Amino acid sequence: MSWEKNKIKKKIIKFKEVVMKKLSIVSIMLIMLFYPGFSGNLIAQQNITPPLLMQQNQTPAVPPAGPGIPPTPHGNPPLPPGQAGIPIVQTISTQTLLANLQQAITTTGNLDKLLSAGKVWFMRSPAGEIEIKGGVLYQGVVVAVIHFNPLDGSVLPLGINPHVFQNNVEINSVKSNLSSVIGNLKILPAAEFMEPEACWSFPVAVGNSIVSHIKVYYDGTHVMEDYITNQEMVFYGQ
Repeated sequence: MSWEKNKIKKKIIKFKEVVMKKLSIVSIMLIMLFYPGFSGNLIAQQNITPPLLMQQNQTPAVPPAGPGIPPTPHGNPPLPPGQAGIPIVQTISTQTLLANLQQAITTTGNLDKLLSAGKVWFMRSPAGEIEIKGGVLYQGVVVAVIHFNPLDGSVLPLGINPHVFQNNVEINSVKSNLSSVIGNLKILPAAEFMEPEACWSFPVAVGNSIVSHIKVYYDGTHVMEDYITNQEMVFYGQ
């Protein structure tokens, strides 16, 4: 008798679970029917992570032949993804490109808190001057680079190039500075269009200084890899 009661009880519990699931589905459908914005917001929340566009068919940087600070690598400039650039841009109307700019601004707005610190490396310019760089990563790939002062390891605004031929800072100090700077990076909601690469270039600021740029493909949705800098970090980063 008790066995039959337990069996009936289990059936009742299972029936209640099925009913609750169906009611939940019906409730969601009713909300989406009477509040169309709900479904749009739900989709937007699920797709908040911008896609990454890797550049292909590149000439890799050459690793250093010996110990010490490597020279700045030279080679062919990076090709746009899929060899895009001017031929593609010429087939797209100016009106479409301008419309895509607003989408690109939205893309970078979602990117601010998704950046992370990469590796740090030391190089020499063609004139022999010390350059200290740090990679800014998105999905594990360099999308921007930050330059540091070889005199004290502080972040340099773009355009300032100290003429220093000897490194005076420890790499661990620069790594610490890079990690602390990442959380303060702000991608400004204004861009210029780079026709050869078919992309929007957004300035990246720390405080009152512009310290780097991040590129978004002309479609306004894909964040572009900084191929050359990514190769430098792979070969020289510590």
